[in-house]
Amino acid sequence: MHPELAFTLAGARVAVSSHALAVALGVAAGFALALRRARNPTPALAAAAATAVAALAGAHWLFRAMHGGEGRFWSGGLASTGGVATGLGAVWVTARLTRRPARELLDALAPAGILALAIGRIGCFLAGCCYGRPSAVPWAVVFPDLGPPARHPLQLYSAASDLGLLLLLSPSRAAPGTVARRACIGLGLVRFALEILRDPGATDALVAGWLTLPQAGALLLVAGAALGLRVPAPFDYGIAAEDERACPTRRA
Repeated sequence: MHPELAFTLAGARVAVSSHALAVALGVAAGFALALRRARNPTPALAAAAATAVAALAGAHWLFRAMHGGEGRFWSGGLASTGGVATGLGAVWVTARLTRRPARELLDALAPAGILALAIGRIGCFLAGCCYGRPSAVPWAVVFPDLGPPARHPLQLYSAASDLGLLLLLSPSRAAPGTVARRACIGLGLVRFALEILRDPGATDALVAGWLTLPQAGALLLVAGAALGLRVPAPFDYGIAAEDERACPTRRA
């Protein structure tokens, strides 16, 4: 593991957290992808900025609420469940302020968020956090801070799953909200399944042996996407207009 990347600059030793660097790279990559997928770059840029700030703040707040901190403004880690929740809220608020359809912004930002999560998980692996259960699989990893036994590199599983999900979210001509709906459902199902391989000491249990906080958040994400982002069947307004001209409304 490489929790820090150290180098010498102008004769001074500089150490950078590999986790923080991965998060920063993930946010930058997410910005680029969101702008590429957006129909209108201006509101997408505003929504991406608001989402990045809200997601980082929400992830840090949830971690502090669950585990405490040293009392400083920024101490401790990040809990992705809080980041996803506050990020989605930020998109909705930005959509209202910019008077853009929320589903349109979500279609651009949901894949971007998944890309940011994937890159951030690589930082988790380098930092040695969010590790999996002990395992005898050939690719199991011994984390230096934990020592033997070897464990599932759950962080890399998450990164690979997120990138695989991202490939399935190619732009389409489907109704607005379709991409976001698939992204939320896919992310929720992947998170719920991978949490089974997570070490109990690296997660927060709500019901011991049955349900963890990330699993509960994943279920809420799936339910919210299935119910709150339902996409109606497309309506052909051109045909409707022709039918209306063929059968004009009678005047009293």
